[in-house]
Amino acid sequence: MAKISIDDEAMDLEEEVAGWKHLPPEIRINILARLPFPDKQNMTLVNWETADLCKLLPNKLHELGITELPSTAKTMLMMKWKNDAGRVVSRMVEFRGTSLRQTECPEHTAEAMRAFLRIWRYSKIKSIIIEIPCFEGLSGIWEEGMAGIKTSIAVRSFNIRTNDYRLVTKALSATKNKGQDISLLANDHGGMETAVFDIEKVKNARSVILWSLISNIKDHQLHALSAHNIRLHSEFITSNCVAKLIQEWKEGKRSLERLHITSPLIDLGTVVRQVSGVCWKNMTDICSIIWREVDEEGYSYATRGPTYDIPAAIGLIPGPDGTNTFIFRIIRMTREMSRVVYERCSVQCPNMVSSEDLARQQQRV
Repeated sequence: MAKISIDDEAMDLEEEVAGWKHLPPEIRINILARLPFPDKQNMTLVNWETADLCKLLPNKLHELGITELPSTAKTMLMMKWKNDAGRVVSRMVEFRGTSLRQTECPEHTAEAMRAFLRIWRYSKIKSIIIEIPCFEGLSGIWEEGMAGIKTSIAVRSFNIRTNDYRLVTKALSATKNKGQDISLLANDHGGMETAVFDIEKVKNARSVILWSLISNIKDHQLHALSAHNIRLHSEFITSNCVAKLIQEWKEGKRSLERLHITSPLIDLGTVVRQVSGVCWKNMTDICSIIWREVDEEGYSYATRGPTYDIPAAIGLIPGPDGTNTFIFRIIRMTREMSRVVYERCSVQCPNMVSSEDLARQQQRV
């Protein structure tokens, strides 16, 4: 049996160690890019050089969320990603404190926020969930975590629950892409700063939904939104603004799918007249069949869209406090139904609702 010298062993060991170290950077990046999310996170702990390489590669996550539970002195970090088999898997990390929230920024929440930012700042994420009641004390940690970093953050949808809308501004402004679905909710029923609606990310969002929030958004801010799906409550939105949105949709200048606008200043009759609404009772048989697809409480009128095969239902839902909610939704149809509607309705459908029908409908509502 051949004897192995010490020099041979040292040389072999050196060559083995040098294998990864001497690979060209583009090959190492290619290898790291194929690692599952948790493995790539572990690779950042190997050494500074590997950590720097991993920072060049965005994390592709299905979901990233941070949730503070003040009543239990616990903050959770949730991550979801697709494994090699294509299944969505998850990992949850709990950060526990020794007492309930008695300060503006408990240490366990601060630690969770730092971990959240380490992943967030290099990620492409389908959905972000942030539930942090108070941002006071965390704003400095956010600034520190995002300082001096050229991010490539991309997010498809935001679900943010907070009483401090500086957090909303920071989160939305950090992303490089636009056209997100934005859903906001407060822990306490209250107002929202109008400045939120002037953020470009909100203006360019695909949907803007405010759950149980009374905003102070004005007509010009609502009109500036390009969202297809809008749900909000304001004391200042008028009938003319709502009618203008729908009229632009009818002219092909704007995309709309749903509107839920709660305001004491919206009058259904005013909107119906401006958008050429038609009472369902006066429509043709084929349109009555379509109406069954949206037979929900409150939808009482219909109007044509940019083409004859894209109608929409409109109406008003009385609120318990006397404040009504205007509702609008487009009606999606099968290809066959679209063909029939076009053939039967492209010429026959009336353009305006009669004053008698409108008066009867307003009395019923």
